[in-house]
Amino acid sequence: MKTKYILLGIFVIGILFFSVSYAYGFEGEEGGGGDENPDDDGDGIDDNKEDDEKRIIEIWIGENVVEIASIKRSEEQKDIIELRVGYNEYGLSARVSYGTIIHCEPPEDEEPPEEEPQPSGGDYCEDYIEYKITFEVFFPGLIEFVDLNDNGVLDEEEDEIVSDYGFNSFQPVEYSLSTISDDTNMHYLLFNTTDGVFAAHVYLVEEFVYVNDNLISPTEAKIDIEITGYEYVEDDSQLALITKLWSEEHGTEREETYDEKEGYSEDEKDVVVNDAAYSGFFSWKETALIDGVEMDVLTKELDYEGENFQKLLICYPRGYHIFHDPKIGIFIGQVVNGTSPILVAGAAVSVIGVCGIIVIVIRKRRIL
Repeated sequence: MKTKYILLGIFVIGILFFSVSYAYGFEGEEGGGGDENPDDDGDGIDDNKEDDEKRIIEIWIGENVVEIASIKRSEEQKDIIELRVGYNEYGLSARVSYGTIIHCEPPEDEEPPEEEPQPSGGDYCEDYIEYKITFEVFFPGLIEFVDLNDNGVLDEEEDEIVSDYGFNSFQPVEYSLSTISDDTNMHYLLFNTTDGVFAAHVYLVEEFVYVNDNLISPTEAKIDIEITGYEYVEDDSQLALITKLWSEEHGTEREETYDEKEGYSEDEKDVVVNDAAYSGFFSWKETALIDGVEMDVLTKELDYEGENFQKLLICYPRGYHIFHDPKIGIFIGQVVNGTSPILVAGAAVSVIGVCGIIVIVIRKRRIL
């Protein structure tokens, strides 16, 4: 008799826990509203979430490279996103690294050793970064091609490759800073080829903000690709942007991006590296402005180039002025395979409760 009530209690608790977990997950998915989800700046993001995800961005500009450090302000989980954007005779590249800042306090009244302290050595240590993921995206140039099979993408074995244009000479980097709010800023960088044909407009933000009608989160960089005045060789050709991705493990192309799942954007695709709690991604809109008209952008499936490289061809309709807006960044997830850990726990307790009820019913049947 006593066991029956214990199992019944577990079932009731499980149902309640599952209900609360489901409501929590549903509210987070939909974005919420009302007094519990304030949105004073009207950007569609809960102000509490914005405050929690605000970051501090520090930038160092070298001769042909820019180093960016984006550090989370919240004391609960200090992390850092490092972005390195640079160029050389082989094109433009953007490398992203994500790590957790490990804080270590030395014992009282102990002096640091004379040699360089090691994170794991001795009783004395310094703060250090435990890197979770690193990946890099390269833009080496453009390919002009004639689409002989008329499918909108470059099939190198079937279509006619007319010419290629390498990004091998750049103007000095331009940088500007603008204010988002009282305590946050937006950073803008312009990387432009010497002849002005190719440009990459890079935006980094310290809180959620709209740029060109696109919402950017603090854990990503918006890279607007602009192609202007390319001199076509053929009258019926078009362009493909060569994009190469480096990572320790191969990325996976997906139809629905993280930002789409969060409700921040729509009509995107991405390539994800390490699809887990800490994931790197390169995403792009499925449309671009071609001479001021929004048109579809098609991509060639990822090709493997060695152990750590993959090639993606982003193909644009022919035009004098092409404007496209990829993004690169880190997704710091709180889900496992799309399911909240709290929801999983609630479901597990509920299953235990249901199993308990089944046991009770079986026992009753045996008694009867």
